Amino acid sequence: MTTDPEFEEHEGYLLVRISPCDSVEQMCANAKRIAKECHARGVSKVLLDTLLIKSLPPAIDLYEVGARCADLLVDHLKVAAVVCVEATSPDRFFETVLQNRGINYRWFLDAEQAKQWLFKNEGQ
Repeated sequence: MTTDPEFEEHEGYLLVRISPCDSVEQMCANAKRIAKECHARGVSKVLLDTLLIKSLPPAIDLYEVGARCADLLVDHLKVAAVVCVEATSPDRFFETVLQNRGINYRWFLDAEQAKQWLFKNEGQ
């Protein structure tokens, strides 16, 4: 059973906690909700806490989510995801799918590194 994302506003970014999803539809629904919350709050930086996700979905699901949701997240959002190592791939496939569609997205194993990247090059 999946749950809705949890939102927590911080100075300069929105922290979003994501639970495991049962389907591509649920992953896309989460992306829509995140985009809507960012727009409503006037936030352009997102820190995703996905540490509850302990395995990587099939590559075809990741591709479909990236392809279907890219237009939702391109709207000048910068997204850093904190992931557990079990939910990563060495080729960074999902990251590449999103970046190829214009989404400023990276994943990290460490929350502090993710936050540093979110604010990198700001004010330059």
